[in-house]
Amino acid sequence: MPYTSSSRPHSPLSSPTKFVPLAAVLGVGLAASSLLGCAPDKGPGSLVVSYVLGNSKTCAELGIEDMRAELVQGPADNTTVVYSEDLPCAADSDIIFEGLEPGIYSLVVEGYDSNGVATLDNLGEPASARAVEIFEAAETSTDVSLTARPAKLEIAWRLGVGGFGNCGSEGIDRLRITAYQVGGSTELLQTELDCELTSDGNNGYRTVPDPERALNGALLGEVGIQPLSASGSPVGTAAKFTFMPVGAGYPVRLNIECSAAGCYEQ
Repeated sequence: MPYTSSSRPHSPLSSPTKFVPLAAVLGVGLAASSLLGCAPDKGPGSLVVSYVLGNSKTCAELGIEDMRAELVQGPADNTTVVYSEDLPCAADSDIIFEGLEPGIYSLVVEGYDSNGVATLDNLGEPASARAVEIFEAAETSTDVSLTARPAKLEIAWRLGVGGFGNCGSEGIDRLRITAYQVGGSTELLQTELDCELTSDGNNGYRTVPDPERALNGALLGEVGIQPLSASGSPVGTAAKFTFMPVGAGYPVRLNIECSAAGCYEQ
């Protein structure tokens, strides 16, 4: 439409009327419209998790009844669960997270049997493979492979005859833990625990660290526990345990009493 420099009327002979080309007006409008159309949508993101059990096994074949997925953040030894989803295990079923704040999370997926024990998980994958990034107003998808969860070896001990001693009085500095396959000839894991360690808050039991997931629950069948002095010399005799494998994910709990004469089953 015509544009004038004043609201007063002018004769055709006075200052000329200025016109803005229609194409320019349309161009500005289209540009503004285009910019508005390119503006990103606002809102939370989502995640679709597709899972495979072992060698593409079914839930029934591996005895898995329920699935649990967690998005966690924080250092590996002290993670915080930010989001979680639970659902029955089913063929061709995905785990879906919605309403997620954008960010980078670590994905933990577990499969539970009828006893409520997690016998499968994806923690055998590298940390980098379990990292997922959530974007604003976008759907992210990822695939996970679940394998057998290691058995958990837990040990509780007391010191001195009848439990009336302590590490110093019995000359024990630490305990050497050695786990074997059934038959006792193939070593699965060896580590040492400080005698003065407090419990994990698990009824007095200390969990034996297994960062390499070596405690295969289908193979673990023997454990030796040797008390050691501060110099690393054996203190008395070692306690020896033999048992049937407990299976993936299940705990093996051992109770011992140790003194200057060694350790034995309590």
